[in-house]
Amino acid sequence: MLETSRRTIDSGGLAGRHRPSLVINAISNWVVLGVSIGVGFFLTPFIIRHLGKTGYGIWVLIGSVIGYYGLLDLGIGSATTRYVARYAGRGEEKSLNETISTAFVMFSCTGALVIVTSLLVAAPLAGFFRVGDAHTHEFKLVVWILGLTTGLNFPASVFGTIIKAHERYVAANVVYITSTFIRVLLTVWLLLKGVGLVGIALAALVSTVADMCMSLAFCRRLTPWVRISFAFAHWRVVRMLIIYGGVTTVIVIADLMRFNLDSFVIGKWVGIAEVGVYGIAALLIRYMLRLITAGMSVLTPRFAALDGAKENAKLQALFLRSLSVSALLSFGTGMLAIIFGGRFIKLWITEPGFFGTIPVLYILAVAYTFALAQNPGISLMFATNKHHFFAAATVVEAVANLTLSLVLVRKYGIIGVALGTAIPMAIVKVFVQPVYVAHIAGVSLWHYAKPLVIPAIVASLMVGISRGYGIWQFIDRCNFTRLFVWGAIAGLAFLAVVAFLILTVWPTMGFLKERRKLSLAKRI
Repeated sequence: MLETSRRTIDSGGLAGRHRPSLVINAISNWVVLGVSIGVGFFLTPFIIRHLGKTGYGIWVLIGSVIGYYGLLDLGIGSATTRYVARYAGRGEEKSLNETISTAFVMFSCTGALVIVTSLLVAAPLAGFFRVGDAHTHEFKLVVWILGLTTGLNFPASVFGTIIKAHERYVAANVVYITSTFIRVLLTVWLLLKGVGLVGIALAALVSTVADMCMSLAFCRRLTPWVRISFAFAHWRVVRMLIIYGGVTTVIVIADLMRFNLDSFVIGKWVGIAEVGVYGIAALLIRYMLRLITAGMSVLTPRFAALDGAKENAKLQALFLRSLSVSALLSFGTGMLAIIFGGRFIKLWITEPGFFGTIPVLYILAVAYTFALAQNPGISLMFATNKHHFFAAATVVEAVANLTLSLVLVRKYGIIGVALGTAIPMAIVKVFVQPVYVAHIAGVSLWHYAKPLVIPAIVASLMVGISRGYGIWQFIDRCNFTRLFVWGAIAGLAFLAVVAFLILTVWPTMGFLKERRKLSLAKRI
């Protein structure tokens, strides 16, 4: 039976030469990102116009609250991705189906818990955040609907995990794009009908159900060897997933503290309206984050498959190549966000009171640029089950984030919260993470840092030049068309300079390094 299973999976799965192209997978992810950015570009100001500053602040705040349900994942999603990729790479159908079935049962129970919890906490949350009488009923309805949406999404996410663990990202992205357009069309229609916040929540619910149905259909077609059955669920698999996922949960908690506690701190000590102002900068940073992770997320199942097959040389080479790509994307995007982001916000969000988000964007962009440049290291840690140290470092960063934010918010408002997020992140990503990831990757710290140096220097120089020579004043007079044209020119210039320096400076650096070795050898 096992040999038959191996042949079935090998004929269309991850084994050997049949692995899907990482480039095509990454491109499909970037297409999804382009759709998401386009949707956000259109939908965010549309929502703000129909909800107002306070209504939009409530929406962001509820989204932050619902985001904490992610803790109930317990890392099972990432654990399932890792083990399904490993078992598919080895052709072990029995272990693969046991893992998937166990995860589905666990997530079904979690989803039911989320739905019940949402019904119970809606009213207390409205009182805690002092939501006005005019919005209290609406607030509770939205919490209930989004709770139901999230509850359904837990078991439904298993289908998407199956697709991605087999590296079928194109299919997964077709599902995402289709459900996204369903959500957008429903959101626009319901807002025009005057349904308000409840309408946005209902659109999310319907699109989630559509996503679940399409993902199930793709699973049956693309991975016919997969069987989900309660009979396949086992306690030993539960233990395996929880042991791996426990470390992931710690990381998720820390990430939620970084992303969602900012909204709590601002909502409690500054005001609900300012949550929306901060949320605009956070939204743009999330797009920046997704640009990098969209391309790099395809690495995790490939790293896991290579690690399971003991192809260490291929894994190390792939890691160093991916680090070069992530550095180029991250520093280039961060540079564009700092130079052009302020003017973009002024053109994009025309409602009064939102320009205070611009300095927040600059602060967060700097920190996230250094963090995202090293994103392949995170994929490597998860794929090789070496993410324990990363979890500890992330917890320290999150606690420092919350502490600094609470200290700085009283004096500096939302800028203080942004600094509370950026300072610990920069310290961890520059001084801590590189040392550990270089160690588990089996490369020297110099080879780890080498792909990061030139993009970082070029990006910093371009920001300094734009600031020092009055280019920002020119940009501040651009309309949307000119802004995108000059942004494209700046991006191409960045790529050209980085490519030139890599082709000319690095070979010379290598030659000088060899000369120093020879000179030292002669002295000895």
